[in-house]
Amino acid sequence: MGETFDPKDIKVLSDILALVLEESSGSAQNALDALRTRAQRNALTGGALKNLFISLATDPMRTGASAREAQLRQTIARLEGELRTQQIKVRTVQADLSRTQRDAYSLQAEVVTNKAQQPWRYIAIAFGVSAGLLLGIAATQLYHSLTDPPPIDRSIYLR
Repeated sequence: MGETFDPKDIKVLSDILALVLEESSGSAQNALDALRTRAQRNALTGGALKNLFISLATDPMRTGASAREAQLRQTIARLEGELRTQQIKVRTVQADLSRTQRDAYSLQAEVVTNKAQQPWRYIAIAFGVSAGLLLGIAATQLYHSLTDPPPIDRSIYLR
């Protein structure tokens, strides 16, 4: 079984065997004669021919093809499922990214607005402090003008 056979010889032998199974006995007899002459020419014995058929019948590439095909189909189905799952995850992450970008843009707009309003805030605070100081000074003067004792006329001491 360790022998390697020429694919061309295998093809010729399979064609001859196909002719043996034909309905007409003349074609089948001619095919058997051709098989016998080809085997004699290649020094192929009946046991070697038997081993050839057995090796072809038990070839793992041929017998395991349906099992491998089923395994490959399962692998394809599993990978397609994983692909769908990953596509859903990608869409979710893209939606999160979009939402985050919108939030970042709105925060940037708020920061720009706040920076634009800051000088006016300082001016308003300065105006309020100065107005408060002036009002305090005016209130103090008013209080002292109303509550001060009448001035003493000191001119009487000088007479």
